Amino acid sequence: MNITNKKYEARSKEEQQFLDNYNPGEYAPIAVTVDAVVFGVIKNASDNYRKLDSQSLKILLIKRDEYPYKNWYTLPGGFVSPEETLEDTLERTLESKTGLKEIYSEQLYTFGGINRDPRMRIISCAYISLIDAGKARINGAEWFDIEEAKKITLAFDHNLIIEEAIKRIRGKINYTDIVFNMMPTEFTISQLQEVYEIILGEKLLAPAFRRTIADKIVDTGKMTSNAGHRPSRIFIRK
Repeated sequence: MNITNKKYEARSKEEQQFLDNYNPGEYAPIAVTVDAVVFGVIKNASDNYRKLDSQSLKILLIKRDEYPYKNWYTLPGGFVSPEETLEDTLERTLESKTGLKEIYSEQLYTFGGINRDPRMRIISCAYISLIDAGKARINGAEWFDIEEAKKITLAFDHNLIIEEAIKRIRGKINYTDIVFNMMPTEFTISQLQEVYEIILGEKLLAPAFRRTIADKIVDTGKMTSNAGHRPSRIFIRK
C-alpha cells in the first residue's frame, strides 16, 4: 500500500518565507517505529489416527541481535524512514525480518510511553497481522504459543502491545470476518470453531456457533477423507 499526500503549497509569500525559515531543530527529536503482532494458527498433528489434529494460536517473535535488549525476544518492527508511509514500513519490515509479504494487517494502537525505549523518545505505531500459518514461509522469526509468549519478558513494551492485540482480535471476532485471514482456503466447521474457541478462550456450543457463522461460509460439497473418524463437510469463506 502506498498512500502519498499531495505536497503542500504555500498560499502567500509570507507563508513561504515562514516555511523556508522553519527550524524543526527547536524541538526535541522524536522517532517513529512500526511493530507488528503477527498471529497464525498452527496445526498440531495427532499421534493417534483416531483423533483429529488439534490447532493452536501462535505469535511471531524475533531475537534482537543488537543493543539495547540484545538477545531478547521482540516483535518484528523497524524505524519509519522520512520517505515512507507507516504501511510502507510495515511491509518492508515484515518482509526483511520474517519473510512475509502481502498479508492482512490493520492498525492496532499507538504506544508513546516516555520511557518505552532507552535510546530516545520513540513512538510505536503497532499493527495486527493475520496469516494462514500453514502456507507461510517464515525466515528469521519463531512461532510461540500465545500463553508462552505472554510469560516471556520481551524487549521494550512489547508484552503490553501483545495484550492489546489479543483484546482487539477477541473483540472483533464475533462481528467481523477477521478470523478467516488465519484459516486455510478450505476448512471444516469443527476446525473453524476450534480457532474461535482458542481466540476467545472459551468453549462454544456447536449449534449456536453454526448459526453464528452460517452466513459467512459456503459448503463446497466436498467431504474430508481422514481415516479413523467420520467424514466432515468442507467449507470456504463466503
